[in-house]
Amino acid sequence: MPSPQRKRKVTPFTTLLNFVPYKKPLNYVHSDLKQSTKSSTRSGSNQPTYRQILSDHNYSLIKSLGSGSYSKVKLAQNSKKTSLKVAVKIVNLSKAPSDFLKRFLPRELEIWPKIEHQNIIRFFDSFEDSGYVYMILEYASNGDMLTYIQKYGPIPEIQSRGIANQICQATKYLHDQNITHRDLKLENLLLDQSNSVKITDFSFAKLNPKHDLSRTYCGSKSYASPEILTGEPYDPHKADVWAIGAIMYIICTGKMPFNENRGLKKILEEQKNLVFPWFRFQLSECFQKLICCIFTYNYIKRPSIEVILESEWLKEKKSSLQSLPDNEKDM
Repeated sequence: MPSPQRKRKVTPFTTLLNFVPYKKPLNYVHSDLKQSTKSSTRSGSNQPTYRQILSDHNYSLIKSLGSGSYSKVKLAQNSKKTSLKVAVKIVNLSKAPSDFLKRFLPRELEIWPKIEHQNIIRFFDSFEDSGYVYMILEYASNGDMLTYIQKYGPIPEIQSRGIANQICQATKYLHDQNITHRDLKLENLLLDQSNSVKITDFSFAKLNPKHDLSRTYCGSKSYASPEILTGEPYDPHKADVWAIGAIMYIICTGKMPFNENRGLKKILEEQKNLVFPWFRFQLSECFQKLICCIFTYNYIKRPSIEVILESEWLKEKKSSLQSLPDNEKDM
Protein backbone atom coordinates (compact mmCIF):
# COMPACT_ATOMS: atom_id res chain seq x y z
CA MET A 1 0.00 0.00 0.00
CA PRO A 2 1.56 3.33 -0.99
CA SER A 3 2.50 5.85 1.68
CA PRO A 4 0.07 8.69 2.24
CA GLN A 5 0.85 11.99 0.56
CA ARG A 6 2.26 14.58 2.95
CA LYS A 7 1.91 18.26 2.11
CA ARG A 8 5.18 20.11 2.67
CA LYS A 9 4.89 23.82 3.35
CA VAL A 10 7.34 26.19 1.66
CA THR A 11 7.71 29.27 3.84
CA PRO A 12 9.10 32.62 2.69
CA PHE A 13 12.08 33.24 4.94
CA THR A 14 10.96 36.75 5.78
CA THR A 15 8.00 35.18 7.56
CA LEU A 16 10.08 32.51 9.26
CA LEU A 17 12.37 34.94 11.08
CA ASN A 18 9.85 37.77 11.49
CA PHE A 19 12.32 40.49 10.63
CA VAL A 20 11.08 43.93 9.58
CA PRO A 21 11.50 44.42 5.83
CA TYR A 22 11.83 47.65 3.94
CA LYS A 23 8.71 49.76 3.61
CA LYS A 24 8.53 48.51 0.03
CA PRO A 25 8.33 44.72 -0.49
CA LEU A 26 11.32 42.74 -1.69
CA ASN A 27 10.21 42.43 -5.28
CA TYR A 28 13.43 42.43 -7.29
CA VAL A 29 13.50 39.30 -9.40
CA HIS A 30 15.62 38.84 -12.50
CA SER A 31 13.62 38.80 -15.71
CA ASP A 32 14.65 35.21 -16.44
CA LEU A 33 13.39 33.98 -13.07
CA LYS A 34 10.08 34.00 -11.25
CA GLN A 35 9.61 34.21 -7.48
CA SER A 36 9.04 30.77 -5.93
CA THR A 37 5.83 30.61 -3.95
CA LYS A 38 4.42 27.14 -4.54
CA SER A 39 4.05 24.29 -2.09
CA SER A 40 4.74 20.72 -3.07
CA THR A 41 3.93 17.24 -1.85
CA ARG A 42 6.11 14.31 -0.79
CA SER A 43 5.38 10.69 -0.11
CA GLY A 44 6.71 9.09 3.04
CA SER A 45 8.33 10.68 6.06
CA ASN A 46 11.92 11.06 4.81
CA GLN A 47 13.35 14.52 4.33
CA PRO A 48 13.60 15.51 0.66
CA THR A 49 17.06 15.90 -0.87
CA TYR A 50 18.55 19.12 -2.22
CA ARG A 51 17.98 17.75 -5.70
CA GLN A 52 14.28 17.11 -5.06
CA ILE A 53 13.70 20.52 -3.50
CA LEU A 54 15.51 22.37 -6.28
CA SER A 55 13.56 20.35 -8.85
CA ASP A 56 10.34 21.57 -7.21
CA HIS A 57 11.54 25.11 -7.88
CA ASN A 58 12.54 24.40 -11.49
CA TYR A 59 16.27 23.89 -10.96
CA SER A 60 18.37 20.85 -11.78
CA LEU A 61 21.47 20.29 -9.65
CA ILE A 62 24.76 20.12 -11.56
CA LYS A 63 27.54 19.97 -8.97
CA SER A 64 28.87 21.32 -5.66
CA LEU A 65 30.85 24.55 -5.66
CA GLY A 66 31.85 24.71 -1.99
CA SER A 67 30.76 24.13 1.57
CA GLY A 68 31.17 25.48 5.10
CA SER A 69 30.18 24.43 8.59
CA TYR A 70 26.48 25.23 8.08
CA SER A 71 26.10 26.17 4.42
CA LYS A 72 26.80 24.81 0.95
CA VAL A 73 26.91 26.30 -2.52
CA LYS A 74 25.64 24.29 -5.48
CA LEU A 75 25.66 24.94 -9.21
CA ALA A 76 22.23 24.47 -10.77
CA GLN A 77 20.45 25.09 -14.04
CA ASN A 78 17.03 26.57 -14.55
CA SER A 79 14.87 23.89 -16.21
CA LYS A 80 12.75 26.50 -18.00
CA LYS A 81 15.70 28.62 -19.13
CA THR A 82 18.22 25.90 -19.96
CA SER A 83 21.04 28.33 -20.71
CA LEU A 84 20.77 29.97 -17.28
CA LYS A 85 23.10 28.56 -14.62
CA VAL A 86 22.83 29.80 -11.05
CA ALA A 87 24.68 29.38 -7.77
CA VAL A 88 22.46 28.13 -4.96
CA LYS A 89 23.51 28.98 -1.42
CA ILE A 90 21.93 26.52 1.03
CA VAL A 91 21.92 27.30 4.76
CA ASN A 92 21.21 24.56 7.30
CA LEU A 93 19.04 26.21 9.95
CA SER A 94 19.67 23.49 12.52
CA LYS A 95 23.46 23.91 12.33
CA ALA A 96 23.72 27.69 11.98
CA PRO A 97 24.54 29.66 15.18
CA SER A 98 21.57 31.37 16.82
CA ASP A 99 23.19 34.81 16.47
CA PHE A 100 23.58 34.22 12.75
CA LEU A 101 19.91 33.21 12.44
CA LYS A 102 18.60 36.14 14.49
CA ARG A 103 20.80 38.91 13.12
CA PHE A 104 22.98 38.18 10.12
CA LEU A 105 20.86 35.93 7.91
CA PRO A 106 17.79 38.23 8.10
CA ARG A 107 19.99 41.20 7.16
CA GLU A 108 21.45 39.31 4.22
CA LEU A 109 17.99 38.39 2.95
CA GLU A 110 16.77 41.95 3.47
CA ILE A 111 19.70 43.77 1.90
CA TRP A 112 20.95 41.64 -0.98
CA PRO A 113 17.75 41.54 -3.08
CA LYS A 114 17.75 45.35 -3.18
CA ILE A 115 21.24 45.56 -4.66
CA GLU A 116 21.71 45.89 -8.41
CA HIS A 117 25.20 46.71 -9.69
CA GLN A 118 27.29 45.24 -12.48
CA ASN A 119 30.12 44.35 -10.07
CA ILE A 120 27.94 42.71 -7.42
CA ILE A 121 26.51 39.19 -7.62
CA ARG A 122 22.77 39.40 -8.28
CA PHE A 123 20.24 37.92 -5.87
CA PHE A 124 17.40 36.27 -7.80
CA ASP A 125 15.20 34.45 -5.30
CA SER A 126 15.02 32.80 -1.86
CA PHE A 127 12.85 30.27 -0.07
CA GLU A 128 12.83 28.04 3.01
CA ASP A 129 12.14 24.34 2.66
CA SER A 130 12.50 21.45 5.13
CA GLY A 131 14.82 23.29 7.52
CA TYR A 132 17.06 24.87 4.89
CA VAL A 133 17.17 28.34 3.33
CA TYR A 134 17.91 28.47 -0.39
CA MET A 135 19.27 31.59 -2.09
CA ILE A 136 19.33 31.64 -5.89
CA LEU A 137 22.30 33.75 -7.00
CA GLU A 138 24.12 34.80 -10.13
CA TYR A 139 26.83 32.28 -11.07
CA ALA A 140 30.35 33.59 -11.68
CA SER A 141 32.05 30.86 -13.71
CA ASN A 142 35.71 31.83 -13.29
CA GLY A 143 35.94 31.28 -9.54
CA ASP A 144 37.19 33.60 -6.82
CA MET A 145 40.10 36.01 -6.72
CA LEU A 146 41.96 34.15 -3.98
CA THR A 147 42.10 30.98 -6.07
CA TYR A 148 43.27 33.02 -9.04
CA ILE A 149 46.13 34.63 -7.11
CA GLN A 150 47.15 31.30 -5.56
CA LYS A 151 47.25 29.69 -8.99
CA TYR A 152 48.74 32.45 -11.15
CA GLY A 153 50.48 34.75 -8.69
CA PRO A 154 50.27 38.55 -8.47
CA ILE A 155 48.58 40.48 -11.25
CA PRO A 156 50.48 43.19 -13.19
CA GLU A 157 49.77 46.69 -11.98
CA ILE A 158 47.90 47.86 -15.07
CA GLN A 159 45.42 44.98 -14.79
CA SER A 160 45.22 45.39 -11.01
CA ARG A 161 44.16 48.98 -11.51
CA GLY A 162 41.12 47.84 -13.45
CA ILE A 163 40.22 45.27 -10.80
CA ALA A 164 40.60 47.82 -8.00
CA ASN A 165 38.42 50.27 -9.90
CA GLN A 166 35.60 47.70 -10.20
CA ILE A 167 35.81 46.87 -6.49
CA CYS A 168 35.82 50.53 -5.49
CA GLN A 169 32.92 51.42 -7.79
CA ALA A 170 30.82 48.60 -6.34
CA THR A 171 31.75 49.62 -2.79
CA LYS A 172 30.86 53.25 -3.50
CA TYR A 173 27.47 52.06 -4.76
CA LEU A 174 26.93 50.17 -1.50
CA HIS A 175 28.05 53.09 0.66
CA ASP A 176 25.79 55.43 -1.30
CA GLN A 177 22.92 53.09 -0.37
CA ASN A 178 24.00 53.27 3.30
CA ILE A 179 25.14 49.63 3.12
CA THR A 180 28.45 48.36 4.44
CA HIS A 181 29.75 44.94 3.42
CA ARG A 182 32.03 44.29 6.43
CA ASP A 183 33.67 41.20 4.93
CA LEU A 184 35.50 42.31 1.82
CA LYS A 185 38.26 39.82 0.99
CA LEU A 186 39.63 37.90 -1.99
CA GLU A 187 37.34 34.92 -1.33
CA ASN A 188 34.33 37.22 -1.70
CA LEU A 189 35.44 38.59 -5.06
CA LEU A 190 34.26 36.39 -7.91
CA LEU A 191 35.11 36.49 -11.63
CA ASP A 192 32.44 36.01 -14.27
CA GLN A 193 32.99 34.55 -17.73
CA SER A 194 34.28 37.90 -19.04
CA ASN A 195 36.55 38.29 -15.98
CA SER A 196 34.61 41.15 -14.45
CA VAL A 197 34.82 41.29 -10.66
CA LYS A 198 31.66 40.54 -8.66
CA ILE A 199 31.39 41.13 -4.91
CA THR A 200 29.50 38.35 -3.13
CA ASP A 201 28.45 37.16 0.34
CA PHE A 202 26.42 39.71 2.29
CA SER A 203 26.27 37.65 5.49
CA PHE A 204 27.79 40.49 7.54
CA ALA A 205 26.35 43.40 5.55
CA LYS A 206 24.51 46.10 7.45
CA LEU A 207 22.23 49.01 6.69
CA ASN A 208 23.55 52.12 8.38
CA PRO A 209 21.47 55.14 7.33
CA LYS A 210 22.53 57.18 10.38
CA HIS A 211 26.23 56.38 9.86
CA ASP A 212 26.52 55.09 13.41
CA LEU A 213 29.68 53.42 14.64
CA SER A 214 29.55 49.62 14.69
CA ARG A 215 30.32 47.42 17.66
CA THR A 216 29.97 44.04 15.96
CA TYR A 217 33.42 42.71 15.14
CA CYS A 218 33.02 40.53 12.08
CA GLY A 219 34.94 39.77 8.93
CA SER A 220 38.41 38.31 8.47
CA LYS A 221 41.46 39.10 10.59
CA SER A 222 43.77 39.44 7.58
CA TYR A 223 41.67 42.32 6.26
CA ALA A 224 40.71 43.88 9.60
CA SER A 225 41.49 47.51 10.43
CA PRO A 226 43.25 48.49 13.69
CA GLU A 227 40.06 49.67 15.37
CA ILE A 228 38.42 46.29 14.74
CA LEU A 229 41.45 44.38 16.03
CA THR A 230 41.49 46.46 19.22
CA GLY A 231 37.73 46.10 19.77
CA GLU A 232 36.88 49.77 19.51
CA PRO A 233 33.67 51.18 18.00
CA TYR A 234 34.43 51.67 14.32
CA ASP A 235 33.15 53.35 11.18
CA PRO A 236 32.11 50.39 8.97
CA HIS A 237 32.60 52.44 5.78
CA LYS A 238 36.22 53.09 6.73
CA ALA A 239 36.67 49.43 7.69
CA ASP A 240 35.56 48.50 4.16
CA VAL A 241 38.16 50.93 2.82
CA TRP A 242 40.92 49.30 4.88
CA ALA A 243 39.92 45.87 3.56
CA ILE A 244 40.12 47.19 -0.01
CA GLY A 245 43.67 48.36 0.70
CA ALA A 246 44.58 44.83 1.81
CA ILE A 247 42.96 43.40 -1.32
CA MET A 248 44.87 45.78 -3.59
CA TYR A 249 48.17 44.97 -1.88
CA ILE A 250 47.64 41.21 -2.20
CA ILE A 251 46.55 41.40 -5.84
CA CYS A 252 49.67 43.37 -6.80
CA THR A 253 52.24 41.53 -4.65
CA GLY A 254 50.83 38.07 -3.97
CA LYS A 255 51.63 38.68 -0.28
CA MET A 256 49.65 39.65 2.82
CA PRO A 257 50.31 43.23 3.94
CA PHE A 258 50.61 42.27 7.62
CA ASN A 259 51.82 39.12 9.34
CA GLU A 260 48.84 37.98 11.39
CA ASN A 261 50.86 35.12 12.92
CA ARG A 262 52.94 37.55 14.99
CA GLY A 263 50.23 38.34 17.52
CA LEU A 264 48.01 41.36 18.00
CA LYS A 265 50.67 43.72 19.38
CA LYS A 266 53.03 43.09 16.48
CA ILE A 267 50.25 43.40 13.90
CA LEU A 268 49.24 46.79 15.30
CA GLU A 269 52.87 47.92 15.19
CA GLU A 270 53.06 46.91 11.53
CA GLN A 271 49.82 48.75 10.81
CA LYS A 272 51.20 51.90 12.44
CA ASN A 273 54.66 51.81 10.87
CA LEU A 274 53.66 50.71 7.33
CA VAL A 275 57.08 49.41 6.36
CA PHE A 276 56.59 47.37 3.19
CA PRO A 277 59.29 45.62 1.11
CA TRP A 278 58.51 47.65 -1.99
CA PHE A 279 61.98 46.91 -3.43
CA ARG A 280 60.82 43.33 -4.11
CA PHE A 281 58.00 44.43 -6.40
CA GLN A 282 57.91 46.49 -9.56
CA LEU A 283 55.15 48.82 -8.44
CA SER A 284 54.78 52.52 -9.11
CA GLU A 285 55.38 55.12 -6.45
CA CYS A 286 51.82 56.29 -7.10
CA PHE A 287 50.48 52.88 -6.05
CA GLN A 288 52.70 52.78 -2.97
CA LYS A 289 51.44 56.18 -1.82
CA LEU A 290 47.82 55.14 -2.29
CA ILE A 291 48.27 51.97 -0.23
CA CYS A 292 49.87 53.90 2.63
CA CYS A 293 47.07 56.47 2.42
CA ILE A 294 44.39 53.77 2.64
CA PHE A 295 46.21 52.20 5.59
CA THR A 296 45.82 55.33 7.70
CA TYR A 297 45.76 54.07 11.28
CA ASN A 298 43.26 56.63 12.54
CA TYR A 299 39.98 55.82 10.79
CA ILE A 300 38.79 59.43 11.10
CA LYS A 301 41.68 60.50 8.84
CA ARG A 302 41.41 57.47 6.55
CA PRO A 303 40.12 58.38 3.07
CA SER A 304 36.59 57.56 1.99
CA ILE A 305 35.85 55.39 -1.03
CA GLU A 306 35.08 58.57 -3.01
CA VAL A 307 38.55 59.94 -2.31
CA ILE A 308 40.18 56.67 -3.36
CA LEU A 309 38.29 56.68 -6.66
CA GLU A 310 39.65 60.18 -7.32
CA SER A 311 43.23 59.14 -6.55
CA GLU A 312 45.96 59.57 -9.15
CA TRP A 313 46.57 55.82 -9.41
CA LEU A 314 42.95 54.94 -10.19
CA LYS A 315 42.59 57.90 -12.53
CA GLU A 316 45.24 56.44 -14.82
CA LYS A 317 44.31 54.17 -17.72
CA LYS A 318 42.16 51.32 -16.43
CA SER A 319 42.30 47.69 -17.43
CA SER A 320 40.92 44.36 -16.22
CA LEU A 321 41.62 40.66 -16.13
CA GLN A 322 40.31 40.43 -19.69
CA SER A 323 43.76 41.35 -21.00
CA LEU A 324 45.40 38.41 -19.25
CA PRO A 325 45.99 35.12 -21.12
CA ASP A 326 42.75 33.16 -21.42
CA ASN A 327 43.81 30.42 -19.03
CA GLU A 328 41.70 31.23 -16.01
CA LYS A 329 38.78 29.25 -17.45
CA ASP A 330 40.43 25.99 -16.39
CA MET A 331 40.14 27.00 -12.73
